[in-house]
Amino acid sequence: MKRWIALALVLVMAFSLVACGSTSSSQPAAGSGETGGEDLPVLKVAVMPFLNTLPIVYMIENGLDVANGFKIETVYFANGTAMNEALAADQWEVGTLSAAAVNSLAIYGAYCIADIGHSEGGLYTLCKSDSPIAAVKGANPSYPDVYGDADSLRGAVIATQTGTISHLNVNKWLEVLGLTPDDVELVSMDFPSAYQALKTGNCTVAALNPPTSYTAEAEGYVVTSSLTTLGVPQYDSIIVSNKAFNNRRDVLVNYVKAFFQATDALQADPEMATQMLYDWYTENGSETTLEACATEVETRPFVTSEEAKTVTIGESVEVTGEFWVSQGLLEESKYPEIATHVDDSIVKEALGF
Repeated sequence: MKRWIALALVLVMAFSLVACGSTSSSQPAAGSGETGGEDLPVLKVAVMPFLNTLPIVYMIENGLDVANGFKIETVYFANGTAMNEALAADQWEVGTLSAAAVNSLAIYGAYCIADIGHSEGGLYTLCKSDSPIAAVKGANPSYPDVYGDADSLRGAVIATQTGTISHLNVNKWLEVLGLTPDDVELVSMDFPSAYQALKTGNCTVAALNPPTSYTAEAEGYVVTSSLTTLGVPQYDSIIVSNKAFNNRRDVLVNYVKAFFQATDALQADPEMATQMLYDWYTENGSETTLEACATEVETRPFVTSEEAKTVTIGESVEVTGEFWVSQGLLEESKYPEIATHVDDSIVKEALGF
């Protein structure tokens, strides 16, 4: 009897929703795009205030999750470090990471299942134009566009968000100039705070992520190094928890299919992508401009469904992991775990190759 009463209540609620109409919010964190799909499997998706979340925003706003047989429930994190800390507690099942994916795979047993965006663009270290660092260029002939040398950089206070891809940029910069992290003072803070520290003279160098990096460049700060000038390729990757990888394959295949439908749409319409990125940054408290967002969309393209068929998945995160080991940021014994937690079968099934 209780079961029939419950069923009757569900039917009443369903008819009420049809009569009243349903609404959706443009905020992914609020569970937007929820028209229909009440009985579909729910996937907990981590989002961050960065470009690599834009395909997820597009999926939700355009109902690609429901169209592909699942529902997205977003879980917001400020950065990749926070995402990794939440991974052990099963707070999310799938997300998008770049350098922080090293720890996801090597320490937390997560899996890399697809590379979805070129993330090296806009990863800058910057200093003031009158800094001694800006007066030296090409000290290492193998990196002619990199500024600074051992003398000008030694003892510098460098502000960045540690554990991120910007941290990788700092370490690689130090390496090519013959220094180690012990030769500088690294201060951890979020990117906007690091930029403010640079502007106020509380640090010598700020290592920034878009959109803050593009804003600083536009305001005249000197780009002393970047992953591009340092020759370090990077991808944003789809990362899934160990539990989801082993128990939710069908849903993950549909998620990857929807994700590349979103990247195809975003790459086909840069103006739309620029406006969406501007709105996403603004909604999450990052100051930026349409011009800066357009630059980021241009210099950090998403991987399309066709390009995905040519990408060697996990290569980028293995390169990053090797560098972490060389800098003492990852135990050498953990490094082999990265390769064992890369799987291309899901993206192959999703895209049919």
